[in-house]
Amino acid sequence: MRFVFTILIGSALVACSPVPEPVPSPAPPAVVETTPSTPMPTPEPVRTGGYSPASLDDEMTKAAQAVAVDAIYARDPTRALVEKVEAEMQVVAGLNYHFVITMTGGARYGVTVYRKLDSTMEVTNYTKL
Repeated sequence: MRFVFTILIGSALVACSPVPEPVPSPAPPAVVETTPSTPMPTPEPVRTGGYSPASLDDEMTKAAQAVAVDAIYARDPTRALVEKVEAEMQVVAGLNYHFVITMTGGARYGVTVYRKLDSTMEVTNYTKL
C-alpha cells in the first residue's frame, strides 16, 4: 500500500491518505498465426514379412537391379533398353528385391533377386509379364 503526503505551504497541515495500488491489467491473449501447411504424405504401412518400397538410389538396390537386368538380357536376348524400373524390398534371412522392369518397346519383366547374408545375389523368380 502507498501513501500520498500532501504538504501545504503556509500551514502545518500534512495530509496522509492511503492510495490503493493499481491492479495490473491482464496481459492480452497471445495471438498465434498459423499458416496452412501442406499435408505430409501418408507413408505406406509396414507389413511385417511383406514387401515395402525400395529406393532406386540405394547402392544395394542398384546392385540387385543390375543382376535383374543381366538376367533379362541372358534369358531373353534383346537390344531393348531399360525404360522404367519399379522396386520393392522384403526382409527375410537376407533381402528379396522384386523388380518390375519395363523395356523400350513395351516388354515387361518381373524379376526377384535374393541377396544372401554373405552379400551374394541370385535370381529366384523371373516372369515375362
